[in-house]
Amino acid sequence: MAVGIRGKGRPKLTETAEIDLAIREATLQAMLEHGEAATMHAIAQAAGLSRKSLYARYPNKQALFVGIIRDALTNAEALQYEGGGSAEERLLHYIEAALAAITRPESQALQHLLRRDHGYISALKTEMLDATRKIFFAPLAALLGEAKAAGELAIDDVEATARATIQLIFAEGLRPDDDRPRGLTHGLRGDYAAFLTRLLTRGLTPRRP
Repeated sequence: MAVGIRGKGRPKLTETAEIDLAIREATLQAMLEHGEAATMHAIAQAAGLSRKSLYARYPNKQALFVGIIRDALTNAEALQYEGGGSAEERLLHYIEAALAAITRPESQALQHLLRRDHGYISALKTEMLDATRKIFFAPLAALLGEAKAAGELAIDDVEATARATIQLIFAEGLRPDDDRPRGLTHGLRGDYAAFLTRLLTRGLTPRRP
């Protein structure tokens, strides 16, 4: 979205919102395509702004990236997945959705950026933890809690089980690479989701007398 180079004067509220949206879209696209190699000049051009207008909002590229990522994390929504069927089916759908989310190109670009410059992790630690809890942990804890209450799964500690499950999902979906992000293909995502679901449900299935 390009808003065009503005003339002199203070922007109106509607213009400010349009400028902020243009900067956010241009920055996210630049991060996806170029990562840390993206420049303030290129982002300003893509947003339809002058470099002066961009620097007036963000003093440098790290501040820009931190601001845009923080906004994205703060406004992230809980993971959506198909909620019908048995506990095993619901868990499979959740794991498939989680793997798809963390292997999307934009997610992989963010992971690569964070690996390349740990300063972003320090600046965004609180937001990253909050977003992880909202996006991944809360829906899974609710799923496991419902399955426990219904007697479908034998779970002693729902929160601990949810944390361990998320760690297993992230361990396979967030695989480090020195050159570029690398994630599971669609077919491998399905295979790993099925494997992890079987591993968890067989260990949590109540024993019948």
